[in-house]
Amino acid sequence: MRITFISQARFPTEKAHGHQIAEVCAALTANGHAVTVLSPDIRNALKESAHGYYGLSGKLGVEKLRVFDALSKWWVPGNFAFSFTMRSYGKALKKWLAEHPTDLLYTRSPRLLKSLLQTDIPVVLELHTLPRRSRLFIRRCNACRLVVCLTEPMRTHLISWGVEESQVIVEGDGVNLQRFEKMPESASAKAEWKVPVDRPVIGYVGSLVTRGTMEKGVKELIEAVALLKVKIVGQERSCPTIFSAYLWIIGGPRDAISRYRRLAEKKGLTKEDIRFEGPVKSDRVPSALAACDVCVYPAPASKHAFFQRDTSPLKVFEYLAAGKPTVCADIPPLRGVIDPSLVHHCRPGDALSLAKAIREALTQPNTNEKLRRSLLQHVSWGKRMERIISHSKL
Repeated sequence: MRITFISQARFPTEKAHGHQIAEVCAALTANGHAVTVLSPDIRNALKESAHGYYGLSGKLGVEKLRVFDALSKWWVPGNFAFSFTMRSYGKALKKWLAEHPTDLLYTRSPRLLKSLLQTDIPVVLELHTLPRRSRLFIRRCNACRLVVCLTEPMRTHLISWGVEESQVIVEGDGVNLQRFEKMPESASAKAEWKVPVDRPVIGYVGSLVTRGTMEKGVKELIEAVALLKVKIVGQERSCPTIFSAYLWIIGGPRDAISRYRRLAEKKGLTKEDIRFEGPVKSDRVPSALAACDVCVYPAPASKHAFFQRDTSPLKVFEYLAAGKPTVCADIPPLRGVIDPSLVHHCRPGDALSLAKAIREALTQPNTNEKLRRSLLQHVSWGKRMERIISHSKL
Protein backbone atom coordinates (compact mmCIF):
# COMPACT_ATOMS: atom_id res chain seq x y z
CA MET A 1 0.00 0.00 0.00
CA ARG A 2 1.14 3.57 -0.73
CA ILE A 3 0.84 5.58 2.49
CA THR A 4 1.51 9.29 2.90
CA PHE A 5 2.12 10.47 6.46
CA ILE A 6 1.40 14.17 6.81
CA SER A 7 2.95 16.17 9.64
CA GLN A 8 1.93 19.73 10.44
CA ALA A 9 5.27 20.40 12.15
CA ARG A 10 8.86 20.41 11.00
CA PHE A 11 10.51 17.03 10.55
CA PRO A 12 12.94 16.17 12.00
CA THR A 13 12.33 17.87 15.31
CA GLU A 14 13.89 17.62 18.74
CA LYS A 15 10.41 17.25 20.24
CA ALA A 16 8.95 13.87 21.24
CA HIS A 17 6.29 13.81 18.53
CA GLY A 18 9.01 13.63 15.88
CA HIS A 19 10.35 10.42 17.39
CA GLN A 20 6.83 8.97 17.41
CA ILE A 21 6.27 9.86 13.75
CA ALA A 22 9.61 8.28 12.83
CA GLU A 23 8.71 5.05 14.64
CA VAL A 24 5.25 4.87 13.04
CA CYS A 25 6.63 5.38 9.54
CA ALA A 26 9.58 3.04 10.06
CA ALA A 27 7.17 0.30 11.18
CA LEU A 28 4.91 0.87 8.17
CA THR A 29 7.93 0.66 5.88
CA ALA A 30 9.17 -2.51 7.58
CA ASN A 31 5.68 -4.00 7.12
CA GLY A 32 6.09 -3.64 3.37
CA HIS A 33 4.28 -0.38 2.62
CA ALA A 34 5.64 2.43 0.46
CA VAL A 35 5.67 5.40 2.86
CA THR A 36 6.38 9.09 2.33
CA VAL A 37 6.48 11.68 5.12
CA LEU A 38 5.41 15.20 4.18
CA SER A 39 6.16 18.23 6.34
CA PRO A 40 6.21 22.01 5.83
CA ASP A 41 9.58 23.50 4.94
CA ILE A 42 9.81 25.88 7.87
CA ARG A 43 12.70 27.16 9.96
CA ASN A 44 14.46 24.33 11.76
CA ALA A 45 17.45 24.47 14.09
CA LEU A 46 18.24 20.86 13.19
CA LYS A 47 20.37 20.68 10.07
CA GLU A 48 20.69 16.89 9.96
CA SER A 49 18.36 14.96 7.66
CA ALA A 50 15.43 13.03 9.14
CA HIS A 51 17.08 9.80 7.98
CA GLY A 52 20.28 10.61 9.83
CA TYR A 53 18.64 12.09 12.93
CA TYR A 54 16.28 9.15 13.49
CA GLY A 55 18.34 6.40 11.84
CA LEU A 56 15.64 5.72 9.23
CA SER A 57 15.81 3.33 6.31
CA GLY A 58 16.48 4.79 2.89
CA LYS A 59 13.23 3.17 1.74
CA LEU A 60 11.24 5.78 3.64
CA GLY A 61 10.53 8.88 1.58
CA VAL A 62 10.78 12.28 3.28
CA GLU A 63 9.76 15.50 1.53
CA LYS A 64 9.43 19.10 2.68
CA LEU A 65 6.82 21.23 0.94
CA ARG A 66 7.52 24.88 0.30
CA VAL A 67 5.17 27.12 2.26
CA PHE A 68 4.88 30.69 3.42
CA ASP A 69 6.69 30.36 6.76
CA ALA A 70 4.87 33.05 8.70
CA LEU A 71 6.33 31.61 11.89
CA SER A 72 9.74 33.00 10.91
CA LYS A 73 8.45 36.47 9.97
CA TRP A 74 8.84 38.95 12.80
CA TRP A 75 6.22 41.21 11.31
CA VAL A 76 3.44 38.57 11.41
CA PRO A 77 1.64 38.64 14.77
CA GLY A 78 2.17 35.44 16.71
CA ASN A 79 -1.50 34.57 16.98
CA PHE A 80 -1.83 34.68 13.17
CA ALA A 81 1.51 33.16 12.15
CA PHE A 82 0.53 29.53 12.67
CA SER A 83 -2.81 29.94 10.87
CA PHE A 84 -1.14 31.60 7.88
CA THR A 85 1.51 28.89 7.70
CA MET A 86 -1.06 26.08 7.90
CA ARG A 87 -3.21 27.71 5.21
CA SER A 88 -0.20 27.83 2.92
CA TYR A 89 0.68 24.25 3.81
CA GLY A 90 -2.86 23.09 3.02
CA LYS A 91 -2.56 24.47 -0.50
CA ALA A 92 0.84 22.84 -0.97
CA LEU A 93 -0.56 19.52 0.23
CA LYS A 94 -3.43 19.59 -2.26
CA LYS A 95 -1.01 20.26 -5.11
CA TRP A 96 1.40 17.51 -4.06
CA LEU A 97 -1.32 14.92 -3.54
CA ALA A 98 -2.87 15.71 -6.92
CA GLU A 99 0.48 14.87 -8.53
CA HIS A 100 1.46 11.84 -6.41
CA PRO A 101 -1.03 8.93 -6.24
CA THR A 102 -1.42 7.42 -2.77
CA ASP A 103 -3.78 4.89 -1.22
CA LEU A 104 -4.00 6.21 2.33
CA LEU A 105 -3.33 9.47 4.17
CA TYR A 106 -2.16 9.23 7.77
CA THR A 107 -1.93 12.20 10.11
CA ARG A 108 -1.96 13.12 13.79
CA SER A 109 -3.06 16.71 13.01
CA PRO A 110 -6.81 17.53 13.21
CA ARG A 111 -5.97 20.97 11.81
CA LEU A 112 -5.18 19.40 8.43
CA LEU A 113 -8.36 17.32 8.13
CA LYS A 114 -10.21 19.83 5.96
CA SER A 115 -7.54 19.77 3.26
CA LEU A 116 -7.02 16.01 3.45
CA LEU A 117 -10.68 15.01 3.35
CA GLN A 118 -11.20 17.15 0.24
CA THR A 119 -8.85 14.84 -1.68
CA ASP A 120 -11.29 11.88 -1.39
CA ILE A 121 -8.33 9.70 -0.34
CA PRO A 122 -9.03 7.60 2.79
CA VAL A 123 -7.70 9.31 5.93
CA VAL A 124 -6.50 7.78 9.21
CA LEU A 125 -6.41 10.31 12.05
CA GLU A 126 -4.29 9.44 15.08
CA LEU A 127 -5.23 11.60 18.07
CA HIS A 128 -2.75 12.40 20.81
CA THR A 129 -5.10 14.88 22.45
CA LEU A 130 -8.59 16.17 21.74
CA PRO A 131 -9.17 19.65 20.33
CA ARG A 132 -12.03 21.81 21.49
CA ARG A 133 -15.35 20.05 20.95
CA SER A 134 -17.19 21.20 17.84
CA ARG A 135 -19.72 19.80 15.38
CA LEU A 136 -17.23 20.38 12.58
CA PHE A 137 -14.53 18.29 14.27
CA ILE A 138 -17.00 15.47 14.98
CA ARG A 139 -18.21 15.53 11.37
CA ARG A 140 -14.65 15.36 10.09
CA CYS A 141 -13.81 12.45 12.40
CA ASN A 142 -16.81 10.56 11.06
CA ALA A 143 -15.60 11.27 7.52
CA CYS A 144 -12.23 9.62 8.23
CA ARG A 145 -11.62 5.99 7.38
CA LEU A 146 -10.44 5.45 10.97
CA VAL A 147 -9.69 7.43 14.13
CA VAL A 148 -6.96 6.09 16.42
CA CYS A 149 -7.00 7.17 20.07
CA LEU A 150 -3.98 6.66 22.30
CA THR A 151 -6.04 5.71 25.35
CA GLU A 152 -9.39 4.22 26.30
CA PRO A 153 -10.45 7.35 28.25
CA MET A 154 -9.82 9.40 25.10
CA ARG A 155 -11.94 7.02 22.99
CA THR A 156 -14.77 7.13 25.53
CA HIS A 157 -14.66 10.93 25.51
CA LEU A 158 -14.69 11.11 21.71
CA ILE A 159 -17.65 8.74 21.35
CA SER A 160 -19.60 10.73 23.95
CA TRP A 161 -19.20 13.74 21.64
CA GLY A 162 -20.91 11.93 18.79
CA VAL A 163 -18.14 10.20 16.83
CA GLU A 164 -19.33 6.80 15.61
CA GLU A 165 -18.14 4.00 17.87
CA SER A 166 -17.19 1.86 14.88
CA GLN A 167 -14.89 4.63 13.67
CA VAL A 168 -12.64 4.67 16.73
CA ILE A 169 -10.01 2.23 17.99
CA VAL A 170 -7.45 2.44 20.78
CA GLU A 171 -3.76 1.95 20.09
CA GLY A 172 -1.28 3.45 22.52
CA ASP A 173 2.27 4.34 21.63
CA GLY A 174 4.55 1.41 20.91
CA VAL A 175 8.11 0.31 21.45
CA ASN A 176 10.92 -0.55 19.05
CA LEU A 177 12.13 -3.86 20.45
CA GLN A 178 15.09 -4.06 18.08
CA ARG A 179 16.69 -1.13 19.89
CA PHE A 180 16.85 -3.22 23.07
CA GLU A 181 17.96 -6.57 21.67
CA LYS A 182 21.67 -6.06 22.43
CA MET A 183 21.70 -4.17 25.69
CA PRO A 184 25.16 -3.50 27.15
CA GLU A 185 26.02 -4.84 30.58
CA SER A 186 25.13 -2.53 33.41
CA ALA A 187 28.75 -2.07 34.53
CA SER A 188 29.97 -1.10 31.06
CA ALA A 189 27.02 1.24 30.56
CA LYS A 190 27.71 2.93 33.89
CA ALA A 191 31.33 3.37 32.87
CA GLU A 192 30.31 4.77 29.48
CA TRP A 193 28.01 7.36 31.04
CA LYS A 194 30.26 7.97 34.06
CA VAL A 195 27.55 7.36 36.65
CA PRO A 196 28.31 5.79 40.04
CA VAL A 197 28.90 2.04 40.18
CA ASP A 198 28.62 1.84 43.98
CA ARG A 199 25.22 3.52 44.31
CA PRO A 200 21.81 2.66 42.84
CA VAL A 201 21.09 4.87 39.83
CA ILE A 202 17.50 6.10 39.56
CA GLY A 203 16.79 7.12 35.99
CA TYR A 204 14.27 9.31 34.24
CA VAL A 205 14.42 9.58 30.44
CA GLY A 206 12.12 11.96 28.59
CA SER A 207 10.90 15.53 28.33
CA LEU A 208 10.84 17.37 31.64
CA VAL A 209 7.73 19.32 30.68
CA THR A 210 4.96 18.85 28.15
CA ARG A 211 2.82 21.24 26.12
CA GLY A 212 5.25 24.06 26.74
CA THR A 213 5.36 24.42 30.51
CA MET A 214 3.27 21.62 32.07
CA GLU A 215 5.26 19.67 34.66
CA LYS A 216 5.47 15.89 34.30
CA GLY A 217 6.42 14.86 37.83
CA VAL A 218 10.15 15.64 37.88
CA LYS A 219 9.60 17.87 40.91
CA GLU A 220 8.14 14.96 42.86
CA LEU A 221 10.97 12.69 41.70
CA ILE A 222 13.59 15.10 43.04
CA GLU A 223 11.73 15.36 46.33
CA ALA A 224 11.46 11.55 46.56
CA VAL A 225 15.20 11.05 46.16
CA ALA A 226 15.80 13.78 48.74
CA LEU A 227 13.57 11.82 51.13
CA LEU A 228 15.59 8.68 50.48
CA LYS A 229 18.78 10.58 51.22
CA VAL A 230 17.61 11.63 54.68
CA LYS A 231 16.32 8.11 55.41
CA ILE A 232 12.69 9.11 55.85
CA VAL A 233 11.68 6.01 53.92
CA GLY A 234 12.56 2.90 55.91
CA GLN A 235 15.03 2.55 58.74
CA GLU A 236 16.80 -0.71 57.90
CA ARG A 237 20.57 -0.57 58.31
CA SER A 238 21.04 -3.66 56.15
CA CYS A 239 20.65 -1.70 52.92
CA PRO A 240 22.51 1.57 53.50
CA THR A 241 23.20 2.16 49.78
CA ILE A 242 19.49 2.60 49.14
CA PHE A 243 19.62 5.86 51.02
CA SER A 244 22.42 7.17 48.81
CA ALA A 245 20.53 6.76 45.55
CA TYR A 246 21.86 8.74 42.60
CA LEU A 247 19.26 10.51 40.47
CA TRP A 248 20.01 10.75 36.75
CA ILE A 249 17.61 12.90 34.72
CA ILE A 250 17.91 12.72 30.94
CA GLY A 251 15.96 15.20 28.84
CA GLY A 252 15.22 18.85 28.31
CA PRO A 253 14.42 21.66 27.70
CA ARG A 254 17.35 23.60 29.07
CA ASP A 255 15.31 26.22 30.94
CA ALA A 256 13.50 23.46 32.82
CA ILE A 257 16.83 21.91 33.78
CA SER A 258 17.93 25.18 35.37
CA ARG A 259 14.73 25.38 37.36
CA TYR A 260 14.92 21.79 38.59
CA ARG A 261 18.60 22.11 39.45
CA ARG A 262 17.72 24.97 41.80
CA LEU A 263 14.97 22.85 43.37
CA ALA A 264 17.40 19.96 43.91
CA GLU A 265 19.82 22.28 45.70
CA LYS A 266 17.04 23.51 47.96
CA LYS A 267 16.16 19.90 48.80
CA GLY A 268 19.74 19.17 49.83
CA LEU A 269 20.84 17.22 46.74
CA THR A 270 24.38 17.97 45.62
CA LYS A 271 26.28 17.17 42.42
CA GLU A 272 27.16 13.89 44.10
CA ASP A 273 23.45 13.01 44.30
CA ILE A 274 21.94 14.19 41.03
CA ARG A 275 22.91 14.85 37.42
CA PHE A 276 20.96 16.52 34.62
CA GLU A 277 22.18 14.97 31.40
CA GLY A 278 20.12 17.05 29.01
CA PRO A 279 18.63 15.58 25.81
CA VAL A 280 20.37 12.61 24.18
CA LYS A 281 19.84 11.09 20.75
CA SER A 282 17.39 8.20 20.64
CA ASP A 283 20.04 5.67 19.59
CA ARG A 284 21.82 6.24 22.93
CA VAL A 285 18.74 5.70 25.09
CA PRO A 286 19.17 1.90 25.42
CA SER A 287 22.69 2.23 26.84
CA ALA A 288 21.48 4.98 29.19
CA LEU A 289 18.72 2.71 30.48
CA ALA A 290 21.24 -0.11 30.89
CA ALA A 291 23.13 2.14 33.32
CA CYS A 292 20.04 2.60 35.53
CA ASP A 293 19.03 0.34 38.41
CA VAL A 294 15.45 1.64 38.54
CA CYS A 295 13.56 3.71 35.98
CA VAL A 296 10.74 6.07 36.93
CA TYR A 297 7.57 7.34 35.23
CA PRO A 298 6.34 10.02 37.67
CA ALA A 299 3.32 12.30 37.42
CA PRO A 300 2.00 15.30 39.36
CA ALA A 301 -1.35 15.35 41.11
CA SER A 302 -3.24 16.92 38.23
CA LYS A 303 -6.77 16.89 36.84
CA HIS A 304 -5.48 18.01 33.46
CA ALA A 305 -6.65 15.94 30.50
CA PHE A 306 -3.08 15.01 29.64
CA PHE A 307 -2.76 12.96 32.84
CA GLN A 308 -6.40 11.90 33.14
CA ARG A 309 -7.06 11.01 29.49
CA ASP A 310 -4.33 11.52 26.91
CA THR A 311 -0.89 10.32 27.93
CA SER A 312 0.42 7.01 26.60
CA PRO A 313 3.14 5.00 28.41
CA LEU A 314 5.87 4.99 25.75
CA LYS A 315 8.52 5.53 28.43
CA VAL A 316 7.21 2.63 30.50
CA PHE A 317 7.36 0.31 27.49
CA GLU A 318 10.98 1.32 26.87
CA TYR A 319 11.87 0.83 30.53
CA LEU A 320 10.33 -2.65 30.45
CA ALA A 321 12.00 -3.46 27.12
CA ALA A 322 15.32 -2.62 28.78
CA GLY A 323 14.44 -5.09 31.53
CA LYS A 324 14.55 -2.50 34.29
CA PRO A 325 12.54 -2.41 37.54
CA THR A 326 10.04 0.35 36.88
CA VAL A 327 8.20 2.76 39.14
CA CYS A 328 5.05 4.16 37.58
CA ALA A 329 2.50 6.75 38.66
CA ASP A 330 -0.98 5.24 38.89
CA ILE A 331 -2.91 7.43 36.42
CA PRO A 332 -6.10 6.51 34.49
CA PRO A 333 -4.69 6.25 30.92
CA LEU A 334 -2.20 3.57 32.01
CA ARG A 335 -4.69 1.36 33.83
CA GLY A 336 -5.62 -1.66 31.78
CA VAL A 337 -2.46 -1.20 29.70
CA ILE A 338 0.29 -1.85 32.25
CA ASP A 339 -0.36 -4.83 34.52
CA PRO A 340 0.38 -3.97 38.18
CA SER A 341 2.64 -7.03 38.43
CA LEU A 342 5.06 -5.41 35.96
CA VAL A 343 5.64 -2.11 37.78
CA HIS A 344 5.73 -0.56 41.23
CA HIS A 345 2.87 1.91 41.47
CA CYS A 346 2.94 5.20 43.35
CA ARG A 347 0.36 7.92 43.87
CA PRO A 348 0.75 10.83 41.44
CA GLY A 349 1.99 13.99 43.10
CA ASP A 350 3.05 12.15 46.28
CA ALA A 351 6.82 12.28 46.82
CA LEU A 352 6.69 9.96 49.85
CA SER A 353 4.70 7.33 47.93
CA LEU A 354 7.19 7.65 45.07
CA ALA A 355 10.14 7.25 47.43
CA LYS A 356 8.62 4.10 48.92
CA ALA A 357 7.99 2.67 45.46
CA ILE A 358 11.61 3.35 44.44
CA ARG A 359 12.83 1.64 47.59
CA GLU A 360 10.59 -1.36 46.88
CA ALA A 361 11.82 -1.57 43.28
CA LEU A 362 15.41 -1.61 44.54
CA THR A 363 14.91 -4.24 47.23
CA GLN A 364 12.06 -6.42 45.89
CA PRO A 365 11.67 -5.77 42.15
CA ASN A 366 8.58 -7.15 40.45
CA THR A 367 9.40 -9.93 38.01
CA ASN A 368 6.86 -11.41 35.62
CA GLU A 369 8.97 -12.27 32.62
CA LYS A 370 6.28 -14.12 30.67
CA LEU A 371 3.81 -11.25 30.97
CA ARG A 372 6.53 -8.68 30.21
CA ARG A 373 7.48 -10.38 26.95
CA SER A 374 3.83 -10.83 25.96
CA LEU A 375 3.04 -7.15 26.55
CA LEU A 376 6.09 -5.94 24.64
CA GLN A 377 5.32 -8.12 21.64
CA HIS A 378 1.77 -6.77 21.57
CA VAL A 379 2.84 -3.12 21.75
CA SER A 380 5.75 -3.33 19.33
CA TRP A 381 5.48 -0.65 16.65
CA GLY A 382 5.24 -3.30 13.92
CA LYS A 383 2.28 -5.13 15.51
CA ARG A 384 0.61 -1.84 16.39
CA MET A 385 0.73 -0.57 12.82
CA GLU A 386 -0.40 -3.93 11.43
CA ARG A 387 -3.56 -3.64 13.53
CA ILE A 388 -4.20 -0.04 12.50
CA ILE A 389 -3.79 -0.70 8.79
CA SER A 390 -5.97 -3.80 9.06
CA HIS A 391 -8.75 -1.74 10.68
CA SER A 392 -8.38 1.01 8.08
CA LYS A 393 -9.38 -1.41 5.32
CA LEU A 394 -12.79 -2.08 6.84
